[in-house]
Amino acid sequence: MTTYSIPNPVELIGEWTVPSESESLKIPGALSWSSQRATLTLQNSFSPLRGAVHAGNMRTYPAVHGVTTGSEYVSMLQASSAGTGMSFGAAGMRQSERLISSWAIVGAHVFQETLYSEVSIRIPGLQLWLCRSCLSHTLTAPAEGVPFSLNYRLDSVPEEVFEVPNISSTFVFGYGWSTSGNARANISIETSAYLRIRPNTSKDLEWYFEQIGKATTLLSLVSGSPMAPDQVSAKLPDDGPDVQILVALREAKYCSFKNHHDFFMLRDNAGIALEEIINRWFEVYDSVAMPSQLALSVLNSEMLWLHVEFLSLMQALEGLHRSILPGLYATEEQYEGIKQALSNAIPKHIASDHKDALRARIKYGNEISLRKRLAALVERLPVDTRKHILGGNGSIPQSWVATRNYYTHWDEASKDAVLDGVEMHRAHVRMRHLLRALYLNLIGIPDIAIANSLQNTCNESQYLMQLNSMDHRRQNPKSDAGAIMNISVNDSASPDESLS
Repeated sequence: MTTYSIPNPVELIGEWTVPSESESLKIPGALSWSSQRATLTLQNSFSPLRGAVHAGNMRTYPAVHGVTTGSEYVSMLQASSAGTGMSFGAAGMRQSERLISSWAIVGAHVFQETLYSEVSIRIPGLQLWLCRSCLSHTLTAPAEGVPFSLNYRLDSVPEEVFEVPNISSTFVFGYGWSTSGNARANISIETSAYLRIRPNTSKDLEWYFEQIGKATTLLSLVSGSPMAPDQVSAKLPDDGPDVQILVALREAKYCSFKNHHDFFMLRDNAGIALEEIINRWFEVYDSVAMPSQLALSVLNSEMLWLHVEFLSLMQALEGLHRSILPGLYATEEQYEGIKQALSNAIPKHIASDHKDALRARIKYGNEISLRKRLAALVERLPVDTRKHILGGNGSIPQSWVATRNYYTHWDEASKDAVLDGVEMHRAHVRMRHLLRALYLNLIGIPDIAIANSLQNTCNESQYLMQLNSMDHRRQNPKSDAGAIMNISVNDSASPDESLS
């Protein structure tokens, strides 16, 4: 069976029909998958134009089924009409139709409500992050009577299986490989890893991709890299056929790391078992679903405008606080009396729209300030970790809050403290590390494991260490702490002068 990958374009030519509606009508056409979209170009139309035709009339087909010239069953789900073509000639009027969808399933005729017993996803870079390899090599140096040899060996690695009670499912992490080439001339070996999700009862695709989104968000936050799947397959219940799924993912960025030292934190460096990490995340996910998606979006984005990135990071931090920590000065019951007193104090003579504006502000008067929210978040981390991430004494810089207030409210009182240019970029580096460290703390990663990752060899941690070294030099210009090397000159004369 041909294997299909989400990033790779493919074209499937065959005959297509709409089940239960016009099954007798089989229309030749080609389904192409590229740029995270399935496009079906038909040589006829499932819905011929008749009568008055209006712009914007768009038909949606819950499912379109096809059989390809390669004898494969294909399903296109939630397909929308994206245009109809008409031509007139000697053969009369001909009408074509083009459909688009985010879903293409190869291997069976299915529907949106079809249930599956298991879904498997292959994630680029996962085999590195898991710190397990099915590939090993040995090198034998030449010696008397022993020729040089270089041997590569592939071995099966046992799957890791554990329960995730929060979603009544079993998670299976496994490892595989693919080979290509010719043993007589050249050979290429590529290792991989996958995650299989096996619920206690069969589920539909929407449920599976909700869980996949949770799992890949966690992997990305811990690893420091996008961790989207590039292959998805599923099993139909009762020994049904396997199908391959091409789907437009919300986060379709793939891990490009090739070495262990590229990752922010490896599975073996997390300080707790993988099973514990997964289960803790699924327990807290519902409370941080929205802010974690914002955090993931900004952490995995590249080349954002400075001000957009700054405000997005601040919003992600504020959202995390609102999700996991209290944020009121008084209880809601206590504030009711305060709110009523403030509302009653509004002067009677002012305009009604002005009164409404003041009441709207009073409504939020019980919420603590952004400055207090950020301070409460930071207090979740040890003092040494705070100092390493934020610099100085480990407190949130006042300039962060001033900059956010200025660009959110255009508060002229904050303008003089606003960050810009290089200083704003350096603030981004610290904010990114703070956001990641807070999420790792939330899922129970030990403080020492977080501290070690903040000083490891990945690019982002190295950049943070460089910023801290620069700050130290500014404050202590005569200190040699953190120097890369020390060069001493014993003879100031040049070699030419000493020989003359």
